[in-house]
Amino acid sequence: MADGEHTPTRPSWTCSVCGVDWPCDKARDQLCQVYGEQRVNLAVYMATQLGHAAGELSGASTNDLYQRFIAWTRP
Repeated sequence: MADGEHTPTRPSWTCSVCGVDWPCDKARDQLCQVYGEQRVNLAVYMATQLGHAAGELSGASTNDLYQRFIAWTRP
């Protein structure tokens, strides 16, 4: 992992750098830079991450997970 790369720590799904729920604001910025105009691909990637997180964050509501992982990917 590159220094400063805001990646998820599993199974808590917190940011490896700042410790808040992942994807944190910085992770979202980094992901947007990586995916650029390919927002559909970003949404697919985040949907995959949501699937992994849903199995590990059993107490989280479906709506909360959607807001956390998918809603922000829309242009």
